[in-house]
Amino acid sequence: MLKVTLGLALVTLVACSQCPNNEVCEAGQTCCQDPTGEFSCCPFHHGECCEDHLHCCPEDMLCSVMDSMCINATHTLLFVERTPAKRTDLPKSFRMIPSLPASEDDITCPDGSFCPAEFSCLLMASSYGCCPVAQGLVCSDGKHCCAKDHECSADSNSCVKLKEPAEAVLCGNGTSECPVDTTCCGTEDGQWACCPIPKAVCCDDKIHCCPEDSVCDVEGSKCMSSTNQELPMWAKFPARLRAEWEDHKFVESRAKAELTTTRQITTAGKQMTTLPGALPKTSDVPCNDTAACPDESTCCKTKEGGWDCCPLPEAVCCDDFIHCCPHGTTCNVAAGSCDEPSGSQPWFEKLPVKLIRSQNVAVTKDVPCDDTVACPDGSTCCKTQEGGWACCPLPEAVCCDDFIHCCPHGKTCNTAAGKCEDSSGSQPWFEKLPVKLIRSQNVAVTQVHSDVPCNDTAACPDGSTCCKTKEGGWDCCPLPEAVCCDDFIHCCPHGTTCNVAAGSCDEPSGSQPWFEKLPVKLIRSQNVAVTKDVPCDDTVACPDGSTCCKTQEGGWACCPLPEAVCCDDFIHCCPHGKTCNTAAGKCEDSSGSQPWFEKLPVKLIRSQNVAVTQDVPCNDTAACPDGSTCCKTKEGGWDCCPLPEAVCCDDFIHCCPHGTTCNVAAGSCDEPSGSQPWFEKLPVKLIRSQNVAVTKDVPCDDTVACPDGSTCCKTQEGGWACCPLPEAVCCDDFIHCCPHGKTCNTAAGKCEDSSGSQPWFEKLPVKLIRSQNVAVTQDVPCNDTAACPDGSTCCKTKEGGWDCCPLPEAVCCDDFIHCCPHGTTCNVAAGSCDEPSGSQPWFEKLPVKLIRSQNVAVTKDVPCDDTVACPDGSTCCKTKEGGWACCPLPEAVCCDDFIHCCPHGKKCNTAAGKCEDSSGSQPWFEKLPVKLIRSQNVAVTQDVTCDSTKSCPDGSTCCKNKEGGWGCCPLPEAVCCDDFIHCCPHDTTCNVAAGSCDEPSGSQPWFEKLPALPRAGQRSPGNVNCDSNHICPDSSTCCKNTDGDWGCCPLPEAVCCTDGEHCCPANYKCDVTRVSCIRGDVVIPWYNKMSAQSTPAPSLDLGAVECDEQMSCSADSTCCHLSTGEWGCCPLPEAVCCPDQEHCCPKGYRCDLRRRSCIKTSWLHVEKVPLAHIDDQKPQSSVTENDIQCGGGHNCKDSETCCPTSKTTWGCCPSPKAVCCDDMKHCCPAGYKCGAGGTCTSAVGFDWNNWDNWRVFFSKNNRAITL
Repeated sequence: MLKVTLGLALVTLVACSQCPNNEVCEAGQTCCQDPTGEFSCCPFHHGECCEDHLHCCPEDMLCSVMDSMCINATHTLLFVERTPAKRTDLPKSFRMIPSLPASEDDITCPDGSFCPAEFSCLLMASSYGCCPVAQGLVCSDGKHCCAKDHECSADSNSCVKLKEPAEAVLCGNGTSECPVDTTCCGTEDGQWACCPIPKAVCCDDKIHCCPEDSVCDVEGSKCMSSTNQELPMWAKFPARLRAEWEDHKFVESRAKAELTTTRQITTAGKQMTTLPGALPKTSDVPCNDTAACPDESTCCKTKEGGWDCCPLPEAVCCDDFIHCCPHGTTCNVAAGSCDEPSGSQPWFEKLPVKLIRSQNVAVTKDVPCDDTVACPDGSTCCKTQEGGWACCPLPEAVCCDDFIHCCPHGKTCNTAAGKCEDSSGSQPWFEKLPVKLIRSQNVAVTQVHSDVPCNDTAACPDGSTCCKTKEGGWDCCPLPEAVCCDDFIHCCPHGTTCNVAAGSCDEPSGSQPWFEKLPVKLIRSQNVAVTKDVPCDDTVACPDGSTCCKTQEGGWACCPLPEAVCCDDFIHCCPHGKTCNTAAGKCEDSSGSQPWFEKLPVKLIRSQNVAVTQDVPCNDTAACPDGSTCCKTKEGGWDCCPLPEAVCCDDFIHCCPHGTTCNVAAGSCDEPSGSQPWFEKLPVKLIRSQNVAVTKDVPCDDTVACPDGSTCCKTQEGGWACCPLPEAVCCDDFIHCCPHGKTCNTAAGKCEDSSGSQPWFEKLPVKLIRSQNVAVTQDVPCNDTAACPDGSTCCKTKEGGWDCCPLPEAVCCDDFIHCCPHGTTCNVAAGSCDEPSGSQPWFEKLPVKLIRSQNVAVTKDVPCDDTVACPDGSTCCKTKEGGWACCPLPEAVCCDDFIHCCPHGKKCNTAAGKCEDSSGSQPWFEKLPVKLIRSQNVAVTQDVTCDSTKSCPDGSTCCKNKEGGWGCCPLPEAVCCDDFIHCCPHDTTCNVAAGSCDEPSGSQPWFEKLPALPRAGQRSPGNVNCDSNHICPDSSTCCKNTDGDWGCCPLPEAVCCTDGEHCCPANYKCDVTRVSCIRGDVVIPWYNKMSAQSTPAPSLDLGAVECDEQMSCSADSTCCHLSTGEWGCCPLPEAVCCPDQEHCCPKGYRCDLRRRSCIKTSWLHVEKVPLAHIDDQKPQSSVTENDIQCGGGHNCKDSETCCPTSKTTWGCCPSPKAVCCDDMKHCCPAGYKCGAGGTCTSAVGFDWNNWDNWRVFFSKNNRAITL
């Protein structure tokens, strides 16, 4: 027997490095292997081969593929590109020798020839030969062979070693690859990148990836594991693009090798007796009635809905519809591999099917989708986006909600990751295939009776669910009893909730992708009843199992859920028992949240059998549907809240469910358990029937009313508005209101109580009351001319009139504009109403209304004296001028600035402008003007008598002044201070040095005394008594001058200015800086005071002026002392004697000796007249009764007035008490003054006999009279 011995020589390459595949690199270089098994050379000794298979780095440095750098702790270098390894000569193929006669150790070839035992028997061109290797394969020339792990070259001259299985992950495009233990992920530009972890989840941003069984949180830049742990995101690096010569399928070469080996290899002791092609047809695997796959293969669906064959038994068909994997493994589409716990292998490409010509294959196994199309047996019908059908190539599969893919039974679709997941892990999903038409009419359509009718015209297949579309029509969710998602496109399985943001169906155990709904089919049969429709009103209805919801236009829409919650955006709704979260677009309850549902259009009801008796009437013209609530609009009309017994929000647009509160700032309805979005109100409908009564209206006054369940609130203009709440709190901005028991926080725009805050409500317009049956007896009379509505409080204005505080028994604030609830105190500085539990914004007062009825009594006024009184519940306080003002508080403390007052029991702190007690301080109150008492029924018997001529008001104390007269301390049983100006409360002591009233507990400012009043019966007719020695004319006011004497302000109840010279009308204030009187924005000049007239002693000679017991001056002259101590006569009645004891001035003028003139300062200008000389002749003891002595021997008639025509001569003005003009040519009648251009204008000076003329401030100019 011929023995052939082969010798193998190993060649050591001293000058180079040999790679494991016999390729070589230069000395000092490093072999780097590619995923294909090829090697390349890194130009560094012990270099680091980079994972992109293209570059490398020096020893002890790491590759940074993203940055194209080599890095370590101290250095950074650009990485270096590898160079191809040099291929050594290929081993030559073995020459086959003819087989020989057998020996005992030989192996027998199929033709009976023999080969040595260590050889293999192979079929050559025409006969068998012997290949000198144990397991060889024959080359194509039939003369050479190679070892089993090699393949013959094209020319059969050499053997090429077969490549090892690729140690890389091939990406989906077949041309890109990633290193082993990484994952292929797509990029934004459609290319591929490598995630540096195996079986990774590719994130939606196309940049990052996360570990297996985690979820990408792109916004948070983190990965969330299944146990809710945060993991870092991984950045991907570019995939390697395979060279063209590398791009061949390993599985093909392996299949080819196995096929060749099966065909040509025989092992010792075993003959190859079966050849390909001898397999029986009966073992084919039928795919359907037209196509089949070979035995030991598996039918797999194609993208087009046809069939391909996977060359493996019971294989797993991959969801790219091109590849498959062995039984027990899973397809990794991203990596292009078949994975199992022990590792991965490349996947297999499917092969075409062969047609079945035999008709013995039944079609009874098809799965009918409807009465026109079906899917093959073992597949599942799934809806397409167009509403048709597609076939998932899996039995009882899960149809994914992208309408393109599906998953195996028991798994859930992860649309974001493109995977099918369950507790054991994930696998790529499957793409669905087209359906086929059912030509046989043996498929009955009688199953339509199991269709699910959506309405009387459309239905969904049995086992699906009707869901509304955005347009108000119907779609079919391909799931039984499904949850219809509120995007109107998708749905979720029963028991799960739609997560619109994530596009998934959530349940406690996890999430799965949602399902897209399919079109409905028309129902031609009229056997479907419409009796289950839900009527919205008498014209429209919603389908059975849905809920009527109002639209923004006031019409109706249908929520595709039974007993649903209508969301307040008027577009969406939520399942029963959940609340709408408008901000998040979700439906929430204690178990979690789900996307909300969009409402659908209603349909018209042609039947008139629907009753409207359940409408909720808003008033006699408008109503809301049953189960809704009437809410006011900003314009005062009505809207409908689509909830029963709802809470109407104060933005007049939204409302909330019963038992919750509106949170206007957040746009939600709040309750202790949480919040939900609020509801938008809907328009009302008109009531044509007149059977709706208006008896429930709440009358505001005798002309306007508010709807039942609302509250009348005053407006800033003094009218009425309606708060859409019963027994509401009217806020002091006159625009908003709050629920009963809450307080308005004007600064925050909220209604607050101990439980928290909620947005306030805006008030609505009132409506006119046409019926006259509404009584006005509930008004609160302020006085006999003005009243406030019932439940409000009369408060004084700065002008002394009345305003209405829209609160019962309210506290009137001392700014005369605002008020506070009963039991609180006004904080003027903060603009709030304070109480121990906290603060709330104060209320602005409203105008009063006139009382036309005379049935209102004025008996409640508080009389200050016999001429003036203050309103009931207020306190009379003295003014600086001795008049009266009203403190708008009962039993108040009158502050010593004569302007402010404090509540009973508190003390005035004048320096701080506050009212204080042990509990703290509050702003003080400004007093208000009194009103005249026209009724004579008010008694003055309560005055405090000082002497036989003087008295002080009740509750005050008589105190002596410096002149020996009387003043009134505005306190009962007061202590009169020894400065004769001030006084102190009972049981305190005057501290003149400090200007205070002291007691053991502290000090308070002292009080200034006021003038006393003449006692009843002692008052001079037509005069105002200043003290026992001085009087002013009627309708004037006594005011102190700078010298402490009395002056007369020519105004009734005037305000005496602090400069001692001027005064202002009642209700005005003196502005010394502007020399004017102010009242709000009104500014007028102030008034000059006139000297008071001393009370004349009884005269024996009415025609003369008595100087003393012996001397007298003529009538209408004045006695003045001369420098000699004797008496002289000033030729002016009631003249002013000048200090030089030589001159005098007319009454009402001042002596200006420097300018040698008499000056009278009026409220318009200063008038000057020459000084008059006092006649030093002996006064006459008698005068002629009928003549007026002018002086110097001149006289005028009694009905004339002496006027000088020069320094020594006189003329007679033909008018009594006339005014002589400065030009010494003209004069003006009493009550006038000389003006420019020879005119007389109404005077502002004082004249006793022409007081009424003086009070005419402005009148026509009159020509002056020529002397």
